[in-house]
Amino acid sequence: MARLVSSPARRQALLPLLPVLVAVLAETVIRLHRETLQNHSYYFGVHDVWRLYWSPALQLLVESLPLLIAQFLMPSLSGWRRYLYWLLGFVAYPACSLAVQERLPGNGELMLGGPFWSLAAGLSLMYWLHQAYQRAPGTRGGPSWWRNLLSLDAALLLCLGGWVMLMSGIFVYNPDPMHNQPLEPRFDIGQMLRQWPLSLYYLWQFLLMALVVFTYYWVNRYLLVRKVLAGQGIYLFLLCSAGWLLLSYPLFGALVLQLPLNIAELSLLPSENHNPFDTLNLLVATIIWAVSLPLILAFERQQSARELAELTREQARAELKMLQQQVNPHFLFNTLNSLYALCLAQSAQAAPMVLKLSDLLRYVVYQGQKPRVSLEDDLVYLQNYLELQQVRTGRRCRIETDFQVPDGKWQIAPLLLIMLVENAFKHGVAASRDECYIRLSLRMQDTELVFECSNSLPGQTANQDLGGIGLANLKRRLQLSYPQRFTLLSEAQGQHWHARLRLQL
Repeated sequence: MARLVSSPARRQALLPLLPVLVAVLAETVIRLHRETLQNHSYYFGVHDVWRLYWSPALQLLVESLPLLIAQFLMPSLSGWRRYLYWLLGFVAYPACSLAVQERLPGNGELMLGGPFWSLAAGLSLMYWLHQAYQRAPGTRGGPSWWRNLLSLDAALLLCLGGWVMLMSGIFVYNPDPMHNQPLEPRFDIGQMLRQWPLSLYYLWQFLLMALVVFTYYWVNRYLLVRKVLAGQGIYLFLLCSAGWLLLSYPLFGALVLQLPLNIAELSLLPSENHNPFDTLNLLVATIIWAVSLPLILAFERQQSARELAELTREQARAELKMLQQQVNPHFLFNTLNSLYALCLAQSAQAAPMVLKLSDLLRYVVYQGQKPRVSLEDDLVYLQNYLELQQVRTGRRCRIETDFQVPDGKWQIAPLLLIMLVENAFKHGVAASRDECYIRLSLRMQDTELVFECSNSLPGQTANQDLGGIGLANLKRRLQLSYPQRFTLLSEAQGQHWHARLRLQL
């Protein structure tokens, strides 16, 4: 059982490593392509696969250990320590490695370079932004700029922007790229800055091609999926999608053919010719539609689930607040009745009881509305209540307490324990004219609180249901505040009533 419980936690702990691992594999593949192009190698054996792929990947993985350690430790940190670890892993370590690499014999024994560093840091930042977005409040309550920053549209624009920069950098690095195919996959930001007019020349053309891809996505999501599929069904959605693809692909093909990069022997179209009606262009447009569709549907479903979950949480918070407000009059009525009885008897204990009541009401007003309070404070409130009730009942009721709470900053929802005690006084003490008792015990078992309340019952009520509104209120509050983390047993056992609450704090 322990293995089954801890296994998902271990998988969650390994998820932060994914950005660095993906960067390692991407850098390995880029280096492999560069090696094959330089040596004109197109036939590979088992030894070549190890030499060109697995060996560099393992070396790069070893060199990336500080990045992996930083990613692994960040979820367990908070505040400035989290940012410090990220800076140490993704800024300080790569900067030191690059400085050391320049002084190594041969100037190339380390594989960790600027492009890999940038890719790993960028993927890591996107991962933590996504995690922050997942933990943020619902989309309806969050700021609009935050929602837009981490939306599917922004993610696609970021990917397309990276593709535009990468292709422009490769074209700048390779002289006369359209006549010298295949190209070496080398990206040099310094060369792009030095040759900025040429970089701009390539950038705007690849930007236009990226805009074509984004247009296919935008039409698919906001017109075909949200309007046609949601409103008209799957059949009309497929018909409209087919019509859109058949109508748009030659128009976009003709637009791409107007770019200056096209030459007589080669074009920027997927078909690499000057025929915008080529079926290969239609196939690529269909692939873009088919690849974007499941991503759009998954994201739309996730957004709907988040909004539904937030709506459910808001309803639960509203219901919990209403239930907490119901505690106050229930307690107040019982206590005022006790005070009224002392005043009629002109007891000297009335004045101290008023002061004690004031302290109790202050706790209810200021602490009772909080989602969590200190367990120690809640026990002080409970003990004050018992002292007040002891004054009212005198020697007729014997109250026994055994509270064993270890040191620690335990937190609990306020005014939970008191409801069982109030129930005991209402049905076991107030209804009895003979001697009676109430026994209370509280202890901690690891992170589980165990609270037990037993009281004697008058003979005529021993077989009745003594739960009442207070007990029903308690059960609902437990369901809202501690879902799947509590057990509550309340039943008659002979001539006494026994209640046991187990609560995971």
